[in-house]
Amino acid sequence: MYITFDRIRYCVRRLNATHEIGCQSATGGSSGRMHMIDTNQDFNLFIQNSQLIDKFPSFVIFLNIDLFSTTNMDQLMSRLDSKLNGLLVYFKSNLTRPSDFSPDDSCPNHRSTYYLSQPEPVINWNPKGSSLFFRSFPFPIMLIDEQDDYQSLVDFYRKFNTSSSTLACGLELNTFQTASHSTGTCLRRGEISHSFLEGPEVHCDPVSGLNIYSKLPQSLTIKPNKRQPKSVILVLTTTDSFQMFIKTKGPSGGAQQPASGLLVFLSLAHLIGQEQENFNQQHKEIIFVTLDGDAFDYSASFRFIYDMEKGFFPSGNADEERIQIEHIHSIIEFQSLTFPDLKLFSYPSSLVNQTFINETIANNPTIVPMPQDSSLPPASSQIFLRQTNSAQFPVYIFTSTEQNRLLNHYYHSFFDDPSTLGINLTSLEFNTTTDFSRWIKSFTESFTQTLLQSFVGLTKNVSIEQDIVNNLVYCVLKNINCPLIQNITNQTIAKSFESFDQTSLPFSVNTYPISTTPTFAFIKNILSYFLRDRTFDSLNLTEAQCTAFASNDSFRFFNYVKGYLTSMNVSQSTGGVCVRSYLQGVDSRSPAFVINDYDFSQTTYPQWTESRWSTISLRLFVIPTRKHEVVTFVVGFLLFSVSFIVFAFLRFCTKLSLFKPSSS
Repeated sequence: MYITFDRIRYCVRRLNATHEIGCQSATGGSSGRMHMIDTNQDFNLFIQNSQLIDKFPSFVIFLNIDLFSTTNMDQLMSRLDSKLNGLLVYFKSNLTRPSDFSPDDSCPNHRSTYYLSQPEPVINWNPKGSSLFFRSFPFPIMLIDEQDDYQSLVDFYRKFNTSSSTLACGLELNTFQTASHSTGTCLRRGEISHSFLEGPEVHCDPVSGLNIYSKLPQSLTIKPNKRQPKSVILVLTTTDSFQMFIKTKGPSGGAQQPASGLLVFLSLAHLIGQEQENFNQQHKEIIFVTLDGDAFDYSASFRFIYDMEKGFFPSGNADEERIQIEHIHSIIEFQSLTFPDLKLFSYPSSLVNQTFINETIANNPTIVPMPQDSSLPPASSQIFLRQTNSAQFPVYIFTSTEQNRLLNHYYHSFFDDPSTLGINLTSLEFNTTTDFSRWIKSFTESFTQTLLQSFVGLTKNVSIEQDIVNNLVYCVLKNINCPLIQNITNQTIAKSFESFDQTSLPFSVNTYPISTTPTFAFIKNILSYFLRDRTFDSLNLTEAQCTAFASNDSFRFFNYVKGYLTSMNVSQSTGGVCVRSYLQGVDSRSPAFVINDYDFSQTTYPQWTESRWSTISLRLFVIPTRKHEVVTFVVGFLLFSVSFIVFAFLRFCTKLSLFKPSSS
């Protein structure tokens, strides 16, 4: 008899140019005797218990997450060797979560950092990072984070595993992965199988999502007009994260990285849209860009710059003047924001606008400027600097650090949840005002004032409705099917979000071409609405009239929506709003996957892929004692013998033959 647990988190296999990382089981699953290790004392006693280890052929260790460390994993693997058939990690409750937990490297994305070719020493921005995510384990690893599942496992363990001579609990972990070795090998296997099979047999998929960008729809440069050099300001944030243990249904973490940066990014987009009359008076384009894939060696940034260099940016109407590196004025980025601490990094000093920094600090004294040319924390801007030899434009990175370390203690971990931002999800509603939402409102208002001063030459107090920020926080951190998204999308798209009710915005690893995340649809519709042409708000256009506009304008995006009254310059609902906006979404796969005949033995571009799998399962069963197995065998053998004798006797008495046809 098996008891199945279907709310587990699990570790999967991923590949890059040179090796594989992650975990997997044997083809039919890996099983072993369950052994619980709750404390350091339990761990040491087990490691030293040669009699117990030698007695049983295999183990699945039930391990407290506080003990899930590089040192302990190395000891378990060395001591048990091939007897270690799996690991089931648990934590008892949120009250007992570890103070630090990050399976990422101590220096995130160090394989592609700007400083690879620089003399500066490497800084461990994530000093508690265990690097376990980037290890390759020859056995499956899962995690239980549901309180009742944990209690059930403990109860069964205490009931059966009282001694080595009685019945015991066993665990079967099934996470078989079809990919292995490296990305190049995996893709070649698919090509070879395709030559023998009617359809392709895919073993792995490239890490990829969508790079989304939007701007005020009036700021178009249409050929034969030319863009001026240094006329484009890029505002960046990321939309992906990773964690060692993923879950089919459940929160994906990412509250501080990347959710907090995304919330500031979207609130700023709303204020820019709100003040578009003023921003349209200057000659610089402010383009909002979300990058998906940068958690893996900045794959999305490499693709963004590759598209720019090849003349594919923007990717829409061919008559729109393309943006090149020389058109970039500066980059502003929001990364890993830990409320309420905020630092401003700028680089390189030879290009940084000190007046811009001074105005930023003057408008918001809580922001701490770092010394110019300080080593940059993990940020997408590093790749923009690296690919342009840091000689074209300055970057300004807003992040949260202290003494050269990120303030996020759960960087790239499922523990990075809203509680780390001081938010109680149970009481959070779409109209709840929290300290975190007040902080977002305060920062975005002051920074918009800085942008108006620096690029428009206008000193003006600006304000965003607190309800808009509250709704954004609720949508992203608790329920993507929120009132805001229902009001700013058409009926078809709004209905598609209903299946994600009471689900936070997923910040997971996306793959090409099978990703089904709602994250991209959410961001595209929010940006489209916030940066819309607001002169359309009061026109009272019908849906048919809106469609007619769309048929005559191939440069912009049109959508007929209900409208979110709080964000409109009208006193009452109009029954519908025609949204005219500028919006593009492009594939964020690394250039390694789009360049013809790319040599996968090279490391010029990231090559991350994720294995495919068919079954994920965790089952508990009872292992009989040796005595019970012998008795079962003897009884079975006796039954077989008696049955054989009876059959032989009947055959002799009836002269019946099974091998001759019947006379009938």
